[in-house]
Amino acid sequence: MDEVKKHRRPSVQVYAAIWQRALAMIVDLAVVTAPLSVVSYLVFGNWRGDWITLAVEAFYWLVIPVLTGGYTIGKWMAGIRIEMRKGTDPGILCMFLRYGIVPFMYLISFGVLFLVSVGMMLIRPDRKTLHDVIANTVVVKNSVPKYVHHNTKVSA
Repeated sequence: MDEVKKHRRPSVQVYAAIWQRALAMIVDLAVVTAPLSVVSYLVFGNWRGDWITLAVEAFYWLVIPVLTGGYTIGKWMAGIRIEMRKGTDPGILCMFLRYGIVPFMYLISFGVLFLVSVGMMLIRPDRKTLHDVIANTVVVKNSVPKYVHHNTKVSA
């Protein structure tokens, strides 16, 4: 198991398709963000802003990917994950940059940087968006090849 975790990816990263990234985001929004907004509205009378909802949301986007090796529910269902450019699991700092700082930049630019980010994903061969570039991450397809058995050593 340690050998497989240590060498999680093959020698070449296989980048997630744009449709996989979109599907993952839709699932994450449908499974986490939308239900939290409804609960917030029913309990607190507003769609956003109460500290409990914000804390759960922050935990989901910042901590869950660190604890699960780059997965959110949506990414897991789409068969993709976030990893550092060098192939290691993401840390809390890169998740903070990726899901905290850069979306704030999207907001204060009135969505212009978000459009630039989408354009980057469409044009770049590694499909990196602005938040990937700033956080030094990449979204890849599940990277343990199916032909590798758990007791087999993997050489990269």
